[in-house]
Amino acid sequence: MTVLNTRISCADHTWNPVFGCTHVSPGCDHCYAEAIAKRFHGGFHVRLMPHRLGDVRRFKPVTELGQRRAPLVFVNSMSDLYHREVPDAYLDQVFQHIAARPDVVFQVLTKRPRRLLADGRRRWGDRGVPANLWLGVTVEDRRLARRVDLLRSLKQAAGPFTAFVCAEPLLSAFDGISLAAIDWLICGGETGPGARRLDPAWADQAVAAAAAASVPVWFRQWGRWPHHPHWADARGRTVADKKADLIARGLELSPTDQGGATLLGRLWRDRPPVPAV
Repeated sequence: MTVLNTRISCADHTWNPVFGCTHVSPGCDHCYAEAIAKRFHGGFHVRLMPHRLGDVRRFKPVTELGQRRAPLVFVNSMSDLYHREVPDAYLDQVFQHIAARPDVVFQVLTKRPRRLLADGRRRWGDRGVPANLWLGVTVEDRRLARRVDLLRSLKQAAGPFTAFVCAEPLLSAFDGISLAAIDWLICGGETGPGARRLDPAWADQAVAAAAAASVPVWFRQWGRWPHHPHWADARGRTVADKKADLIARGLELSPTDQGGATLLGRLWRDRPPVPAV
């Protein structure tokens, strides 16, 4: 699994220079990547993939709304770049290849913000984070709000960059989480077998927190159709019938997303500015 088009709606491609991970917080309990790895790749242990570094040459501009823009590349959909088993020297190689493609936006998301902060201070503290590198932390539970503080600390140490928070799968209320100095919020429900339900009130709280901080929101999906907020009112006997009814009545505007993606009567598909190329 290397450079691929992706079903991750807020990115155009995935790029996996590292493969495999270990659980670190509640959002890992039903990890989709682990299930894929165990089924198709002989396990989920951490493996470096140096032969994939050169794949950054393959990214091409994306046409959107009639204009060409930089492609958005999600880094390590099958791992965490800041896992303790990824050596500093290998991180150096990854970021060298990212720097070599300033016409591509790379999105690096981690559940290990302490290493992100330590490495970021060392790497960018005196010259700033490259403009084509967006750095984010997963905050699936409000008990993990400290991760956002550590991301803000990197901004203070290295200067401005596009910082984002991923509240997916959102597993608790979002109240009490500040998005001050954050540039993007991604939010969504859990997918796959055993997926935990996203309470619509939690999603509403996340949107309200983003609005209070003037942060754009990208709501990805509810995760499963029975978790859709209007599912109890859907007409029909089967899942397919109920899904079709929600779509026909305009209660769901994005039928291709898992469980739908309509929140508060609209789709949330806002993001920070992406450079035109």
